[in-house]
Amino acid sequence: MILARRHLLRLAGVAAVTLPMRGWAQGKPAAKGARITLLGTAGGPPPHFDRSQPASLIEVDGRRFLIDAGENVGQQLMRAGTPPSQVDLTLLTHLHWDHTLGLDYLLASGWMMGRSKPMPIWGPPGTRKLVDATLAAVDIGEDIFRSQAPGRPPLASLYPVREVDVSTPQVLMDDKDVRISAVANTHFAQIHAAPHDYGADKSYAYRFDTPYGSAVFTGDTGPSAPLTQFCHGADVLVSEIVDLPSIRAGLVAVGTQGAALDTLMAHMEFQHLTPEKLGAMAQEAGVKTLVLTHFVAGRNFDPQALVAALGRVFKGRIVAGKDLDVIPLG
Repeated sequence: MILARRHLLRLAGVAAVTLPMRGWAQGKPAAKGARITLLGTAGGPPPHFDRSQPASLIEVDGRRFLIDAGENVGQQLMRAGTPPSQVDLTLLTHLHWDHTLGLDYLLASGWMMGRSKPMPIWGPPGTRKLVDATLAAVDIGEDIFRSQAPGRPPLASLYPVREVDVSTPQVLMDDKDVRISAVANTHFAQIHAAPHDYGADKSYAYRFDTPYGSAVFTGDTGPSAPLTQFCHGADVLVSEIVDLPSIRAGLVAVGTQGAALDTLMAHMEFQHLTPEKLGAMAQEAGVKTLVLTHFVAGRNFDPQALVAALGRVFKGRIVAGKDLDVIPLG
């Protein structure tokens, strides 16, 4: 009985490694139309019980665009029906850990699952340095697996980088079906690091205009007039949100106090979006549906309380996002 069980397990292991790789590399055919999938709705690098780190997927007539690559993004893509090997383009809003720590698995698993078409990675200054370091980190694994997959292209050749230095709104891509634009937001406006060898840190919001409607992804940001204008008339605004009371309570509970507490709370208040500020921005911009993600909040926060606070200012539809929620566009 024990030998039989081991034999079955060994066969199951072979099937899990070889058979799905052929199927996964093809992906599931995407229906015509456009939709947004929230892959990860947590905010901040610490782990969360029931939310993955930030990532969203927008699909337009079978084309798949990934916004951010937080930890667990590869698993979440599979759960959403999109293998990592079938993402067409990844856009990073900024380079904080919670938005990038899933990049290594995304690149490695895409290669292992048969990617043949390059997946460009676009992002702010520093993106090239980040991707180069990530590729170096997965290089050992590539060498180990290459004996099992001798015909695969070099992993690094599949992930070209485009750094974009954006301040005012800028169109990054415009074809007959999709126009992608970016604008700098205010996530690093007040509290930020000194310039690096690649320049100052930047954080972007991205807008997708499609035949089915428009969607804006705020990234991490505080309020600003340029961002409000950028969101004007959007059918869907996928936005971060901060809950200051629960954040403060959580910080105090772990012993944060004095100047350290003041600095962190200033960052939370001015470089993220409170319900009042987000609601005012969405209302002024004429947004139709507001989707909440990247919840910057303490462990016991109440999403519906945030919705109620938003509803006092914003009169459109509000969705308190959860991982793997799907929002149709159009």
